[in-house]
Amino acid sequence: MSETYDLIVIGGGSAGLVAAGGAATLGARVALVEKRALGGDCLYTGCVPSKTLIKSARFAHEARQAQKYGFQTLEPKFSDDSFASITNRVQNVIEIIEHHDAPEVFEKMGVEVIFGSPNFLNSKEIEVALKDSGEKRVMRAKRFCISTGSRPFTPPIEGLKETGYITNEDVFHLKTLPKRLFVLGAGAIGIELGQAAPPSDKKSFTGSIMSKAVRPRG
Repeated sequence: MSETYDLIVIGGGSAGLVAAGGAATLGARVALVEKRALGGDCLYTGCVPSKTLIKSARFAHEARQAQKYGFQTLEPKFSDDSFASITNRVQNVIEIIEHHDAPEVFEKMGVEVIFGSPNFLNSKEIEVALKDSGEKRVMRAKRFCISTGSRPFTPPIEGLKETGYITNEDVFHLKTLPKRLFVLGAGAIGIELGQAAPPSDKKSFTGSIMSKAVRPRG
């Protein structure tokens, strides 16, 4: 026997959390189905880590501009250990913020939070493979809100695989500063990575942005 909800939200990123919390606050019976963790790209691989990285870069920039404000100019000392500290700070900021997106927060609003992978059985029902047990749970809703977000796209560029490329899911975990960085993609995250100039010698770090994928040869 399937359970019936007014709304089932699939995806616990920024959009899904707002939809689920808002509907529950208005009195709807709401379930939120998320595959991994609440918070989505914004919390773990997008807005929060990119802006934290930019904050460190801006601090170094302002230190070099101190004379404009009547202070002695300071050149921040930088090393691979410094960059590891910066990315560790990124992860610390994520940990500080993520409790605001904890399941308990939305359960208090009246949202039933379910971790698992859903499949549609028909236009009104989904079957969720529960993350912890692997058991299948059938759920029914009057409406569904699809808020599954996106994942990094790897364009079919000849030789790209051999470069050892990384995506926004990897870059905020780096412990050493790349000597050169080519950013492919001019979305929000790509633009912010391009803005995050290195806290030391700019010659060691090159940022480039392309708005469209390079077409493969042939």
